[in-house]
Amino acid sequence: MDVFMPVKGKCTWWREIPHHEDAHDIRLKDDEKRINCSCFVEGEIWTFTAGEVPPDCPNMRPCRYYIKHA
Repeated sequence: MDVFMPVKGKCTWWREIPHHEDAHDIRLKDDEKRINCSCFVEGEIWTFTAGEVPPDCPNMRPCRYYIKHA
């Protein structure tokens, strides 16, 4: 199981995990590597490139469990 660490300034349940296939791919620049983002509570998963990771959970407005991590 992955260790859950809240990201400062984002939803408490949001987590960002580097995509395992991109970890050692030297052809990719750092901002091109994929990041698997998920809502720890809702179970939704999104994949973004590192340069496109949103500033907070895309579902923060309608989420019943949204709590910002300070």
